[in-house]
Amino acid sequence: MARAVIFAGGGDYTDPWHPFAATAERVRALLEAEGLATVVVDTVAGLADAVSAHADAELLVLNAGSGDEAHPLDASLLALVEAHLATGRPLLALHAAASLLPEHEAWERLLGGRWTRGVSWHPPLDEAHVQLTPHAITAGLEPVTVTDERYTELRLAASPAVFAWHEHDGVRHPLAWAYEAHGARVVYDALGHDTRSYDSPTRRALLAREVRWLLGT
Repeated sequence: MARAVIFAGGGDYTDPWHPFAATAERVRALLEAEGLATVVVDTVAGLADAVSAHADAELLVLNAGSGDEAHPLDASLLALVEAHLATGRPLLALHAAASLLPEHEAWERLLGGRWTRGVSWHPPLDEAHVQLTPHAITAGLEPVTVTDERYTELRLAASPAVFAWHEHDGVRHPLAWAYEAHGARVVYDALGHDTRSYDSPTRRALLAREVRWLLGT
């Protein structure tokens, strides 16, 4: 059986806004429905152990955020993500993962974009209407209606393929994109603030399609 590892907030990376353990369980359920045996860890040390124990894990999922402006760059986490990508295996980063290492261009190069303190923001959590751009991931999917945050003014790297966006004050803002880092496929999806995000059938359909594209299935 194919395997996945989810790195969730709540251990080394936590904040008062995101129920990372609960959303990680929702993501785990979706991955297992897609045929992936999935383990969830919430510390960098636990991630290192999981990556070592499951060296054949096809997919790494990041479901955590820094939440702390004083939190330094965790070189261990960065190295683990880079090592995974260097094997050609894919990465799925969700919601607050854009802020895991927000001050560092290295994170932008791995993820295809990032949250920038003092620039990126979001309107109040509410019903969001997410539009889709033609891409292999979105073919045949309906636009997403979801109760979620709409990240706005994220900083993008040079060449991500944006396939989901929202509009605020007449301006389109990317919410999800496909990217390549170290020769591996990467998807960043800004949705997933809390479990209400995963109550949306159209949001779950988009996430399942992202997983299939990452795995080439």
